[in-house]
Amino acid sequence: MLKNIIDKYRYLLLLTVSLFLFVVVFISYAYPEGDEAVFGFLKRYEVELSAPVKGRIIKNGIPISGMEIVRELSYGGYDKGEPVIDYALTDTNGEFSFKEVKVKSNAPGNIFGQDARLRQEIYIKKDLDEIKDGEDKYYWLWFISKNWTSVPYLNQYLMQLNADLQNKELQYEVDLTQFGLRSSQPIASICYWEGELFSVYYGENLEEIKSFDDLKD
Repeated sequence: MLKNIIDKYRYLLLLTVSLFLFVVVFISYAYPEGDEAVFGFLKRYEVELSAPVKGRIIKNGIPISGMEIVRELSYGGYDKGEPVIDYALTDTNGEFSFKEVKVKSNAPGNIFGQDARLRQEIYIKKDLDEIKDGEDKYYWLWFISKNWTSVPYLNQYLMQLNADLQNKELQYEVDLTQFGLRSSQPIASICYWEGELFSVYYGENLEEIKSFDDLKD
């Protein structure tokens, strides 16, 4: 009696495994390129944590040499969201750069991982005597939280991280609707950019800025 029950369960287990393997093989042939809607949870996507970065740091118009720049990248669909951190030093002309960073992840095709956020933080740590009451302890060159999709329009500004440390920290809102993304993607930075898709705000009340001349003391 017991032997018959065990044999029955073995048969059912073998049947289940065989059916699963059949489905895998069938879908592999039916969708050789990998159909995301049908089998996307097994596909590994290339996720760009950061495009190449270039910039230049000055203070009162004078290039700063040997200043440490920190890049911190994290994605909820990779390594449990643990940050990838690297560093660069400015040269004698105040210039610095970072290489592109890409990883593999199945989160974009996973119904539970599609909304995982990608954070890009590029900053300079302030000296203690530079931190005023209530102020941030970083000079933010680039701070953004977005989805995993790479947007060339945004990436071009990662190649323009040119800032004077005397600049005000601004809040940019970028209209990405023409790329099928959100209408107001925020970016925080002390870099001054102009773009037809940009709106620029400053201060706790986020006052809209029409000209950078409005920021002069």
